[in-house]
Amino acid sequence: MRLRWVVVCLFIAMAASVTGYGAPIADSGGRDVSVALFSTRSLHAVTITPVGSGAWLARCATCAHEALTTPLHVAGRMDVLAGGMLKVTDDASGEGRTAAGLWHLRASGGGVDVVLTLPSERYVAAVLNAEAAAGEPPESLRALAILARTYALHGRHYVAQPGHLTAELCDSTECQAMIPGPVSQAIEDATWSTAGETLWFGGRRAKVFFSQSCGGVTEDGGTVWPGLRGVSYLRSHADPYCVRRDAAAWHAEVTLAEFGAIAKAEGWRLPEKIVAARVAERSVSHRALRIAFSGSGGATGMVSASALRFGIGRALGWNRVRSDAYEVGVRNGAVVFDGKGHGHGVGLCQEGSAEMATEGKSAREILAFYFPGTAVRILAGDEGWQVGKVGPIRSRVTEAMSAGRKAELEGTWREALKRFPPRREVDPEIVFAPTTEMFRQMTGQPGWELASMKGGRIVLQPVSILRQNGKDVPETLLHEMLHVLVEGEASGRAPLWLREGLVEVLAGDAEKGVHGAMTTAEIESALGRTDSLRASQHAHTAAAAKVRTLMGRYGFSTVRGWLSTGVPSGVE
Repeated sequence: MRLRWVVVCLFIAMAASVTGYGAPIADSGGRDVSVALFSTRSLHAVTITPVGSGAWLARCATCAHEALTTPLHVAGRMDVLAGGMLKVTDDASGEGRTAAGLWHLRASGGGVDVVLTLPSERYVAAVLNAEAAAGEPPESLRALAILARTYALHGRHYVAQPGHLTAELCDSTECQAMIPGPVSQAIEDATWSTAGETLWFGGRRAKVFFSQSCGGVTEDGGTVWPGLRGVSYLRSHADPYCVRRDAAAWHAEVTLAEFGAIAKAEGWRLPEKIVAARVAERSVSHRALRIAFSGSGGATGMVSASALRFGIGRALGWNRVRSDAYEVGVRNGAVVFDGKGHGHGVGLCQEGSAEMATEGKSAREILAFYFPGTAVRILAGDEGWQVGKVGPIRSRVTEAMSAGRKAELEGTWREALKRFPPRREVDPEIVFAPTTEMFRQMTGQPGWELASMKGGRIVLQPVSILRQNGKDVPETLLHEMLHVLVEGEASGRAPLWLREGLVEVLAGDAEKGVHGAMTTAEIESALGRTDSLRASQHAHTAAAAKVRTLMGRYGFSTVRGWLSTGVPSGVE
């Protein structure tokens, strides 16, 4: 939703990527993140297809943008940047990825690399799209959103092969699986309601992990990743919620012929004819650490449980040996596994989290159980979103709202209702973004906008930014509250120039006088742009002048009626 323009001199710092756990926080609750797509397959040729309008292509980082209106084949030796909503399809398999963002595609002798850079909030939604279970309870979905965001904003998790495009993240379970594109309303709600929130331990973001099922006991982080030894909130502990929901028992068999081929491919030193297998060493959570194999002649060999699982997974599929929590033996010509759980077991257990949510636990209670001693925050000094109500107005803030600010909200809403009395009950939501970057992440608007309204939800830049630009909260809010009322009455037949111009006039913000010659089509096009403050300013002035003229000719009631019926043909 376009807002009233304001001359704002803002610089949005796109934070540099942090380079490892323990690195200082370098963002403001969010940032753009880069993701290597198709990270588990080799691409030899892809096709870029624009989805909708506005897509562009550039042959280098400093080259001019060309409109992309037809599919483009990328193969051989090419290096292109592209933007907008695009679909990138692997020509060999037909598998595609559709998303809006900045795309970098490089074709070379080693194949095609595809890296997508997108806002961290859209990345979180894409992770939930891949990692959350169908019908996930809202509170466990929110907990997973906070974890996905924490993981993305804390460290570089993907290591590209030499000579290939670099990225911070990938789209497989090596990082976090993600499926860009349309998401459910439940995922949108979970992403929005936790926007910017991550898990902190002291003054730093926590190191977070999750797996599908811990089987009743979470694993110690240091057992899986030695660098995490001693991290207090990643210690193994019992999880009664997990088994209360699903014991996640599984059984797998790998024939001795299959196993022998895997052992040879992986370079394991094992007896030629295996007759027995047992768990030789276990972790504190009773998961297997090392497996001993015995041969018919008495020879023995040892393989780490993680190497065993990855070797079998690569050869036969990742659902064969689902975790390291198992008993193992040799029976009827096969290596036989009887286990429980799915995944490494460190951190949050998705099965247990869903059960906790079903039993009425909140996202914060779920996270406190799986990561004891941590806290949910956006920035180091806050306590995350605080949700409340001021009269009929829903509010979201990160700092306590003063009595004076509450009175401002109610008084401004009364003034908006007086200027444009609604024909049905309307309850707006006001969100005070803690940083400009969070405003950008939550709204998709450029940094020179001071506020945004969509679907009855108003998001404001930080109060300090409003004041730097000569605006106070009531003045900015009045304009946006009028947007809430006007948009609540507008149908799809109402053009943007009518809606924007009407709000400008009602708010008393529009400049009077000469605005320059602009046709209706030019006004409509300019109002839809997000890349030019000057064009937006000129278009809003023109829209207001047009609406003011029409109100003088036809009257306010008639012009208001066009919000629902559309502007009659022939009206100029």
